[in-house]
Amino acid sequence: KVPTTAVVFNNGQWGAEKKNQVLWFGDRDVGSQLSNPWSYAEIARSMHAEGITCTHADQVTDALLQANKNQAEGKTTVIELMLTKELGDPFRRDAMKLPQRNLPKYQATSQSEESGTGQPTDL
Repeated sequence: KVPTTAVVFNNGQWGAEKKNQVLWFGDRDVGSQLSNPWSYAEIARSMHAEGITCTHADQVTDALLQANKNQAEGKTTVIELMLTKELGDPFRRDAMKLPQRNLPKYQATSQSEESGTGQPTDL
């Protein structure tokens, strides 16, 4: 047994994929929302590990200190951070360019510039 600590950033979405879709497809996104009714901390506890859920930033330090203590005692911990749906900038902004439609029936959907807001319309 190797005690470890895992931190799950739970914002209820596939954020990287959603950000790219929002930027390059006119604030639209598809297939990036996760409707998970479960808690990753609860899953950890069901597997005899420690599970900690943080709903506010001021809880993170205590959670990390507890996880460190748990590791010293030989226990694995999952820390689940509940986050907002606000999207950050892509890690590799240069990795993608605006898609250009070549088929005439789709050319009207081409974007000439990235989304001005950079955020989805579902916030």
